[in-house]
Amino acid sequence: MAETPAESTIVEQLLRDPLFARSRYPTLSRLLPAIEQRQFPAGTTIFRANAPADGFYVLLSGTVRLLKSDGTSSLISDTCFGEESATDFEGYFVDAVATTAVQTLYIPRAPLQALMTGQDYFKVECIGRLMSRISGQHLPTRAVAARPKTKSDGIAGFTGWLLAIVLPIIVWLLGIEYNLEQNIITSMMIFSSTVIMWMFSLVDDFIPGLFAIVAILMAGLVPPTVVLSGFASNSFLLAMSILGLSTIIASSGLGYRTSLLLLYHLPNSRFWNNFGIAMMGFFLTPMIPSINARLTMVSPIYEDLVNNLRFTPNGTAATQLAVSTFTGVSLLSAMFVTSKSVNFAMFSLLPTQAQDQFQGFKWFAATAVFTLILLLAFLALNAIMFRSQEKPYMDKKRLAAQLELLGTLKHREWAAFLGIAVFVLGMMTASMHRIQPAFLSMTIFLGLLLFGSLQKKEFTEKVDWPFLIYLSELTGMVSVFNYLGLDQRLASALPILGITMRDNFGLFVLVLFLLISLIRLVIPISITIVILITLFMPLADIYGVNTWVVGFIILVLGEIWFLPYQCSYYQRFQEINETAPIYRESRFLTHNALLNAFRLLAIYASFPYWKVLGLL
Repeated sequence: MAETPAESTIVEQLLRDPLFARSRYPTLSRLLPAIEQRQFPAGTTIFRANAPADGFYVLLSGTVRLLKSDGTSSLISDTCFGEESATDFEGYFVDAVATTAVQTLYIPRAPLQALMTGQDYFKVECIGRLMSRISGQHLPTRAVAARPKTKSDGIAGFTGWLLAIVLPIIVWLLGIEYNLEQNIITSMMIFSSTVIMWMFSLVDDFIPGLFAIVAILMAGLVPPTVVLSGFASNSFLLAMSILGLSTIIASSGLGYRTSLLLLYHLPNSRFWNNFGIAMMGFFLTPMIPSINARLTMVSPIYEDLVNNLRFTPNGTAATQLAVSTFTGVSLLSAMFVTSKSVNFAMFSLLPTQAQDQFQGFKWFAATAVFTLILLLAFLALNAIMFRSQEKPYMDKKRLAAQLELLGTLKHREWAAFLGIAVFVLGMMTASMHRIQPAFLSMTIFLGLLLFGSLQKKEFTEKVDWPFLIYLSELTGMVSVFNYLGLDQRLASALPILGITMRDNFGLFVLVLFLLISLIRLVIPISITIVILITLFMPLADIYGVNTWVVGFIILVLGEIWFLPYQCSYYQRFQEINETAPIYRESRFLTHNALLNAFRLLAIYASFPYWKVLGLL
């Protein structure tokens, strides 16, 4: 017998069970019309074993006996049964018989499956209950992960939001006192609140920029074409196409295959093991515009290598390999415009003429001396700091088996390989065909979409759209900055830094290093870089200093970190050590600190080279 009960009664009864109490209420609301109330007299068989599991029952009153195939049974009351309908099993496992008059809520399988979309805990809990009944003992299920804490939680969050509200008011009062124009006051109020939201990580990085754009449009400070210019910029097109190409490189398995081939063909010695895994990172650096993504690809290979080479956990050899793995994916991140998201932001702030000057490999060529010194420093520190007699054991047969399992190159791997080849060849011959890198990369990107190599789902889910919005926001905000003449006002407000930058660039770099070191104690890498390039690149342009050099130095110095909490991608790599230490962190951090010193020295050593190129 089926009835449709009052919805308020259904809600109360459903929420008594923890399964439904933890569900999202909008989802539960959609479930209500499908629920029926069913009553069964004593002795009624509600369903039999192997019958189609077409529904889930919430027991409201009475008792039900669940009989297993082995003849054993259990009595239940005030709970749920029929959990098979919430799993991938087709039929019920037991007979369900009403031992007294029973009232239930009946939920059909299809609406129940819809309820579980995005709520994995529901199926896990139902399977756990089923297994507990079959085994006759309680089996705990995994706990639902708690929402990770962010800087916007607790005192830091309260302080940040308070400043985001109060600081614009202070800016407004100061603007009135100093008789500034209204549009300047309004823009500075918007920018101050935006920067605070970034500094305290109150929301995701792209949201403060959206706030700024909407506020600027509503206030009518500049024409929409100015504040929205970032969405039509070459840097946006270049970033979107590179992200698309990097997506297919990762998902097709081409990056993994390349790493296996590299290890298979290199000699079996500690030097070549470290060289090989570092080369993997170097190879991926210009192709994957995210250090986190590159670490995700390479870290499992590091763990496999430590095991396969039979290195002592927490020993010298394992630590050396960890350093090579991490350094490989991060060391050259400032040397290519495509190697990190914030590099696109810096590129977008260059004047149009400078963007043409530093397209493609011209950027890398300008960093040649800096790159060479850092690579030599890395090799020297690696050789000096990690001396030991520990020898590796490389199972070439296992690598051969892994490669054999991968088989020949698949369609998508060929597509990724051809995309890389065309892009690299196009960069090398840019002076001949004069096609801008953004248009070249977009053509490759379009080809991947046209031939189905990049799927719609990957395009929508794996391309980092929040970053692309973030990049466009930065470009638009700088355009607003310049349109309102704030760059000129900044130059007049910071004359000492501007003059130092022009007349004593070496001293300026030292001051910048100290400033960034202080800022990085509390502010993340990307936000530090974004704020400083927004301030100092326009200042460099005003005082006649090459904007690319200033931006590049900020990229390099912004990456410097000494303590684990200062580097989000190291914290991800650090997770390898959580269960059982694989590498010795103290030696890892010492190597990183010494390499940071060489970064600063490499900047000064690049001055003569940059003068030869006419950049200083």
